[in-house]
Amino acid sequence: MGGTATLIAVFYGVVVLISIGVVVAVAASTISRGPMDAVKAAHRERNWLFIVIALLVVLLFGTIFFIPYGKTAGRNAQVVHVTAFQFGWLLSQKTVRENVPVEFVLHSQDVSHDFGVYNAKGVYQFQVGIVPDYTQKVVHTFKTPGRYDILCLEYCGLDHDSMQASLEVVP
Repeated sequence: MGGTATLIAVFYGVVVLISIGVVVAVAASTISRGPMDAVKAAHRERNWLFIVIALLVVLLFGTIFFIPYGKTAGRNAQVVHVTAFQFGWLLSQKTVRENVPVEFVLHSQDVSHDFGVYNAKGVYQFQVGIVPDYTQKVVHTFKTPGRYDILCLEYCGLDHDSMQASLEVVP
């Protein structure tokens, strides 16, 4: 797992533990300790609502900066235009350099597709959905040279399984 993925996994783990603590605290606070007036109960519920909202905002801001979409590749980027069609991929170039950001500019000629990239060992690298009449962009930096397989990960018709291509990453 990469550094960013590890960071996000740890962050989500911490949020899950905090969430369990909040659930336990809410359950403990709702145990009847005698009569409670409606105003006090409403304040308690409002306080728990604010706590949950605060946790969700922390989770959002803790992870949103690691999402790969919307990033630009910079001036030195390699740009690969990709056209998806039933049942194939058309790439403007099939060779890119390692450690240089690659901006994939993707669009579909017909139906929805999903651009999934795997290394030669079959390990998932990234994916992005592509819908007709919309150009999708994603930036990825390949750290290791070799052949990368491109597969369609969304069922797009009878020959969906034959929708494959490859990209060569060179030093």
